[in-house]
Amino acid sequence: MSPKTTNGRKRHSVLYLVEITKLPSTTLILLWVGIAVLFAICYFLLEMYVPAHAPTPLNAIGTWQRFGDSLYFSIITATSLGYGDIIPQGWSKVLVSIQSISALFIFAVLVTKLISQRQEIALQEVHKLTFEDVFHNTRGDLFVVRKDLDTIMTEALQTGNLSEESWENLTIAYQQAQSLISEIPEFYDGGNAFYTIDAKREELLLESVHRTLHRINKTINTLSSTGIDWTGHEASIHELKELIRVVDATMPIWQERSPYQKTEAFEDILILKEKSHTWVQEALQKTT
Repeated sequence: MSPKTTNGRKRHSVLYLVEITKLPSTTLILLWVGIAVLFAICYFLLEMYVPAHAPTPLNAIGTWQRFGDSLYFSIITATSLGYGDIIPQGWSKVLVSIQSISALFIFAVLVTKLISQRQEIALQEVHKLTFEDVFHNTRGDLFVVRKDLDTIMTEALQTGNLSEESWENLTIAYQQAQSLISEIPEFYDGGNAFYTIDAKREELLLESVHRTLHRINKTINTLSSTGIDWTGHEASIHELKELIRVVDATMPIWQERSPYQKTEAFEDILILKEKSHTWVQEALQKTT
């Protein structure tokens, strides 16, 4: 026999074993039962035609009871219990060896698959809870951004100026809004099979982003109306420009991935973004 032929058979055997591991649990159970019945028939036929090579004792009772004992012996062999009341002899020892290996392999695959399914269910729950947490944190953090902007506007209206800390908070608010908005399309990632954002949650996200951009525009308007040179603060104006760029890049992706066709809501957000962009451009032109 050539080495190529031997390697071909080994490869075929490995592929056969791999295919067995892909079978569903129900099929594996039926396969295990089928093997038990098949070998029971073999033991019964040995007893009928070659009793010297059949498991003993199987010949002390009637035909149907003898077949019942053959089935019993086959199941005991498949489960590796081995009570010892029926003992293989002759050719039946070979059959017992083959059945034991086959049945244990199928049983091991079945147990592994059942454990894997339980782990997959647990993993799905973990992923779902994680994405739920991310969703709520996104809305919560956008709310924090709006509250920080409210504080900044209150200070601007009361004092006509902003402290260094408030300028820093304004810069951070822009940065945080960038990060949160840029991550929203990940809720629609096609590779995520464990979580799907529904229409109600999308509506809440759209509303949260819309309110945040509206609050940013209101903040810019407040700073302008109180005579505060908000374009002169390089750090905050840089982050505001970056936020406009992030919104401009993110919204088309978000709208494309969304299955709910809320066109008007997306357009409203883009209008707010464009308004911010216009104010920044006009303000920068006045200072040059």
